Amino acid sequence: MPDVAASPISPTLTDAPARPYVVFEDGRDGRTLLFSEPEEIIVAREPREAKDAFARMEAATKRGLYLAGYASYELGYALEPKFWTQTTPRSRTPLLLFGAFRAPQPWTLPPADAPAPYIPLTPAWSQAEYAERFQACRDYIFAGDVYQINLTFPLYGRYEGDPLALYRGLRKRQPVAYGGVVALGEETVVSLSPEVFFEAQGRSIRARPMKGTAQRGVMPTEDMARAQYLVEDEKSRAENLMIVDLLRNDLSRLAEVGSVKVTDLFTVQTYPTLHQMTSGIEARLRDDVTLADLFTGLFPCGSVTGAPKIRAMEIIRDLECAPRGVYCGSLGLIAPDGDIRFNVAIRTLTLFPDHELVCNVGSAVVADSRAREEYEECLIKARFLTGTSERGA
Repeated sequence: MPDVAASPISPTLTDAPARPYVVFEDGRDGRTLLFSEPEEIIVAREPREAKDAFARMEAATKRGLYLAGYASYELGYALEPKFWTQTTPRSRTPLLLFGAFRAPQPWTLPPADAPAPYIPLTPAWSQAEYAERFQACRDYIFAGDVYQINLTFPLYGRYEGDPLALYRGLRKRQPVAYGGVVALGEETVVSLSPEVFFEAQGRSIRARPMKGTAQRGVMPTEDMARAQYLVEDEKSRAENLMIVDLLRNDLSRLAEVGSVKVTDLFTVQTYPTLHQMTSGIEARLRDDVTLADLFTGLFPCGSVTGAPKIRAMEIIRDLECAPRGVYCGSLGLIAPDGDIRFNVAIRTLTLFPDHELVCNVGSAVVADSRAREEYEECLIKARFLTGTSERGA
């Protein structure tokens, strides 16, 4: 996060900001920042607008402004020339939406008085409907088109309260690595992501893909055994390694020759409802890499597409029932000194003005995946919102 001097009195929830605003939290160092009263809002709704939006973002940082906001998953189609002559999904959210702000304020968000409310969710696909798409993924894999496809679907619910209150309640249930609330447009995005996409300081860049999931155990011994099983599970390790290789390849196109390194493999991180496997990659960016280059080379994160990335994105476009929107995109901030931090927008909700809430979930399909297990894994990932504990709830 950018280095922000502490103010004598940090704002609290009782000083809730007026829209438009962005609140970002880094759960690793305990810092929360409020971006309010933007000097400019930069938006791209059509693919042809992305180039100008990136130019405006670069210009804003050169004027000493901070950028905070999000990029939707469908921006990836707009940045890849192969898709320019093809029909691609049209998201309900902008492809790119950032505010340009003066220095952010430290933000004190008090602990929630109560857990988030129970929000019933209706999956877009039944298990049978999921199994049909799952089989299509397996057919592509066995035909040699891809090694892995991240298949996702939305769940729908209703919420009429304050997004910051919802974030506070969900945060009590699901601690975040990097999340917050983006309220720059008509929709509001609430993200409690455990996955960092990339961080850059100067020319140094780090990525930490997350792939491989195990449900938490009830008793400590069972819980430890499940975490250890995840470490040793060949399927999870293969999924993780595929994405590490994909991101190494993406970074190599932007980095100095020989600078891309894997710092650790198959590290298990534990959250209230599940264990997840991560790995670390770092590199040194070339001096001529721009913000547009960075997104064109890396976005969207390979952990939410599959491998090879472009072919996986084609299959996702054809099989999924709705655009992903901000889900599987990225929330982040860019400081005028060049420091950048973005998450992978999983565990991410979008709230629309008509009070509709959309929560997407997904999992990686590989050659030895099983439809029922993958569908249940998807629903497990929605528990941060529903608060349920029964398997498959």
